[in-house]
Amino acid sequence: MRRAMCLVASIVSVSLIAIIVINISTDVIADTNNDLLLLDLPGQGLIRGGKTYSAWTNQTIFQFLGVPFAESPSGALRFKAPVERLPWKNIRDASKYGLRCPEINTINNNNLNDDLEDCLNLCVYSKNLIERRPVIFYVYGGGFYNGSSQDHPPHYLLEKDIVLVVTQYRVGALGWLSTQTKEMPGNSPVLDVMLALQWVQKFIHLFGGDPEQVTIMSQSAGATVTGMLMISPKTPDGLFKRAIIQSGSILATWATNNHPLDLTKKVCNRLCAKCDEIEDIYGCLNKVDILSILKASTDLSFGMTINDVHGVMPHTPIELLNKKSNCYPIMTGSTKHDGTFVLATIYDALKASIGNMSLITPREFSSKMFDESNEEDITGLARNLLTTLLYNATELDGNDHKKLIPSYIDQAGSMFIKSPIFTFAMNIAKKKCPTYVYSFDYEGEWSRFGYEFGNEHYPFNGGAHHSNDNIYLFSTHTLNGKDTEISKKMVSLWTSFAIEGVPGTENAPVLLPLQKETGPYFHIDETISVGTDFFEELRVAVNDPRKEELIRPDVEF
Repeated sequence: MRRAMCLVASIVSVSLIAIIVINISTDVIADTNNDLLLLDLPGQGLIRGGKTYSAWTNQTIFQFLGVPFAESPSGALRFKAPVERLPWKNIRDASKYGLRCPEINTINNNNLNDDLEDCLNLCVYSKNLIERRPVIFYVYGGGFYNGSSQDHPPHYLLEKDIVLVVTQYRVGALGWLSTQTKEMPGNSPVLDVMLALQWVQKFIHLFGGDPEQVTIMSQSAGATVTGMLMISPKTPDGLFKRAIIQSGSILATWATNNHPLDLTKKVCNRLCAKCDEIEDIYGCLNKVDILSILKASTDLSFGMTINDVHGVMPHTPIELLNKKSNCYPIMTGSTKHDGTFVLATIYDALKASIGNMSLITPREFSSKMFDESNEEDITGLARNLLTTLLYNATELDGNDHKKLIPSYIDQAGSMFIKSPIFTFAMNIAKKKCPTYVYSFDYEGEWSRFGYEFGNEHYPFNGGAHHSNDNIYLFSTHTLNGKDTEISKKMVSLWTSFAIEGVPGTENAPVLLPLQKETGPYFHIDETISVGTDFFEELRVAVNDPRKEELIRPDVEF
């Protein structure tokens, strides 16, 4: 009662009017004129949130947007580990989204004078601020170069009795560049997410969440961050209980950057005259403006640093996975045609460099995909086996690229997404941790295929494309009736795993964790079904009786 009285006194001192206490024990106050909420975070300050409503049953959702959990990683903190946010004095407006972490497409002349690096904030969504409900903590994807909390609204997932947290972390050059020294230590975005998880442990009970029931949910690049948190010796015990890992694996070759200094030096050379020494590189990149850094790095790929200064990844991911004994139950999987986004990237690059794709054979095209993977395959065994699995010699040395589109899709999906996911899953299952594996097969009205630059120029369709599963988990699109039913199935599967540790939904078979190296696993489509051999997914496009639908007859390869 004393704490509540002190809170009321502090509210009066800032001249707020028309307020009523709706639950003194949780230090929550409602502004009845503006339908806003005030919440006290002990040791931090007051935040003012708002309300929204669930998509299907119109349940009230309390939302607190852009809540800072770290100081701005600008100035002397640029590239470094995040620092816990200092308390604020005035009421913080959490009714609007905070800043996105800087991306080339979100910066313009109107906001260049703002502290655009002050982006380490998170959003919390809850229907009940008193109970202790399971928490889903979401880490977005975006290829390590983009993404934000506002891209992941809560209106589907909050149909169920969970609390949703969507965090932000640094992306692109400002997040991932490293010299492997204390000035630019590496892997700071992983530490961003770790600090956000620690914030959840401190404060989520004030939002109706249970800090002992936290499930990390993540996709693509975010999935690799989650994998790193699962195996890193730097991760404190008790930050989370389970993990949902969508279309990404820390074992994928694209998840790590094996030459971080070379990449950082390349950016420096594009911006400054002197980049020979580590001190020169840091002196340049620490002082140059954000827009210049982003422009100088738009064509580069990023990833995590092995042997970073903070010890987040002191060894290779597979070495850390073999050493780590913690048991985190997981649900992981891919979309049926997850490879179409990689195939599109490689197709665009080759088309730009050679113009006419008839100048190369399918064998050369396939070889380019192997080269892009950066996989160490000294004997060539993996390359030879996958080539034999998906092609025959006559096709490879011919010139009919379009006929081989299903093979190209399977090759890209197997190499970059599916095989790393399943290898990670099998290793977790060997630790006697419940490990559920799925394939998302549904093709609805919407697709994220080519969502950034369009897809009309591709000679192939996206199919069940990379990140299409998120369309049914986050309310970013207006869904038709059939798509809504898929969304309801997805929400049930994901939230039941977070609540009970076992995925399930109505009118579906009992779903079991991996019992052997190949399965079982489950298919998500208009009906939920069970498969016995996940390796069939490595040839899913080639073996599909409808595979011709993946080929666009009116677009030249």
